[in-house]
Amino acid sequence: MSQINHARYKYTPDEMSENEFLKRFVVRQEIFDEIFEELQEADYSVSNQHYIMIGQRGQGKTTLLRKLKLEVEQDKNLSSFLIPVKFSEEQYRIRQLCRLWEEVAGYLETYHEDIFENILDELEQHIEDENYHLKCFSYLEKTIKKRKKKLLLLIDNIDVLLGKFKEKEQHQFREILLTSSSFIIVGGSTKMFEQQYDYSKPFYEFFKIIRLESLSHEESVALLRVLGNETQSAKIETIIKNTPERIEALRRVTGGVPRTIIMLFDIFIEDNGNAFDDLMKVLDEATPLYKDRMDDLPPILQEIVDTIALNWDGMTTREIAKKTRMESKSVSAQLKQLEKYQIIESTSIGKNKIYILKERFFNIWYLMRFGRKKDRNRVEWLIKFLLSWYDRNELESKAKQFMKTMQKNSLNESYVYYMGEALSYSGCLRLEAENNLKQNMKSCLADKAQKAYDKAEEYCLKALESSNTDTNNLLVWLYFEQGIKSDKALEIIKKDYRRKHYYHNTHTYAVVLLWKENFERSYEKFVEWLVYEDAVEAEVDMVTYFTLLVAKGQYYKAKEFMEIPEYQLKERYKPIWYALMTLMQDEFPVEIKKMGSELKETVGEVLEEIEVMKEKYKLEP
Repeated sequence: MSQINHARYKYTPDEMSENEFLKRFVVRQEIFDEIFEELQEADYSVSNQHYIMIGQRGQGKTTLLRKLKLEVEQDKNLSSFLIPVKFSEEQYRIRQLCRLWEEVAGYLETYHEDIFENILDELEQHIEDENYHLKCFSYLEKTIKKRKKKLLLLIDNIDVLLGKFKEKEQHQFREILLTSSSFIIVGGSTKMFEQQYDYSKPFYEFFKIIRLESLSHEESVALLRVLGNETQSAKIETIIKNTPERIEALRRVTGGVPRTIIMLFDIFIEDNGNAFDDLMKVLDEATPLYKDRMDDLPPILQEIVDTIALNWDGMTTREIAKKTRMESKSVSAQLKQLEKYQIIESTSIGKNKIYILKERFFNIWYLMRFGRKKDRNRVEWLIKFLLSWYDRNELESKAKQFMKTMQKNSLNESYVYYMGEALSYSGCLRLEAENNLKQNMKSCLADKAQKAYDKAEEYCLKALESSNTDTNNLLVWLYFEQGIKSDKALEIIKKDYRRKHYYHNTHTYAVVLLWKENFERSYEKFVEWLVYEDAVEAEVDMVTYFTLLVAKGQYYKAKEFMEIPEYQLKERYKPIWYALMTLMQDEFPVEIKKMGSELKETVGEVLEEIEVMKEKYKLEP
């Protein structure tokens, strides 16, 4: 069976057939619609708005430019007068403004010979004219108007192109853009267009900026679904159904870049691996690209990149200077070069700056290829955290579907109760989702739900005097998950702990003490629980304790626990650390600026859960 060579199109979507390209265009639809609708509604008798799409490499700028070209050509009204002129990503020959217009003429002559035959020859007839470089556009525009046409210039890496022009040419170009109704520009750039925000520059606040953000989980799944043949699609569907956490963990850690999602497709259809193995395979594919990037840098810049990459979190100039044993002034000069090369980016903190590798997946590649074991552990811990965190999301999806079913169908009462309790007692639902589930169950079962709950509680209470400590612990968690009977929960777990303490009830005791705001005793039990084997890797248990600890306002104690050297909780549970630093940013303003973009989404979810816990576990009056 023939297969599409997906790897071939990762960097060159223009080489794909039109049919295949349009079939695979399932993301960035909103951005396309925004620009295309404005092109359709524009008044072409006057000068119009020009656009720059900004996103890192692989975010889909080239794809969007091609989509615009194809759709304009297929639109009955636009195609009657508007001609798309799409430049290749690299325009090495264009270093003067007049060369840009010559390239446009060459494109028109090549691809629209029936309308613009010999246009380049006509343009070059004036090459000996005085001030040809100033009059070049006028000659071109005269011909365009004569043919009653308008141009849509689609220019990738437009920031590089404009950067080649002298400032005098930039001013001239701006004047043309302001006055000419003959064309509209849609450009792509990997970095924020510096001139857009510099008042002294010609293009200050001139272009409409459109940012290409990371793909969402839904967009990533949609893209994976259209990449393969029938057999490959079946494999992807199996992964989406059975192990969606693999997709979500890698989406977050790789930044949700479409090009990387396409790499993931090739990996997912090979076997049913795990997320960490998947990551290693993606890293292997990225090695030639990233190795070339490092090899192209001078040795002194390589050393600075090495220092920042192995630290992973952002660093100040002073911290970099200390690690590299260089003077701060020298480091500052080199950092400016790295920013210019788009290797790093900075965030200002007063007079100081925090520097971090711009492309976070490049940083992960570097850690896994050149880091020591403890450096590589950082990546593995993040993957594990995301997998456990996403499991909660997946269960929430099942809970939402279950709630919809309850609303539509007349389900068996026992099924509603036991299915609902199974989802609730998993310990993985976020509190808000759990509350919604139980409210729906209550509506569905009415007073019968309370009777069923009472039976479950009665069973556990009868077992209290037995040696079945698991049942006691389960009852306490039943109370905790519902946020009720905190006094009773504390009484039961205290008695159970005194009878015999072990891994589970030690953790439960610490949590319930925290719920009751007996802080010192809770801290004591938590430290006792940490000593148990594998406790530091118990993601759900650890997340529960720390989110409740922060929800109770115990920021400094949470910070103290996470910074205990032997447990490395700050590294293992980095999303929780940065959620804490977000809440403490007035006291530690530098720390939160060190956070990588790959953590932003997860940190936001942690903060949301903390807010839900504040309300649910406040002390009963």
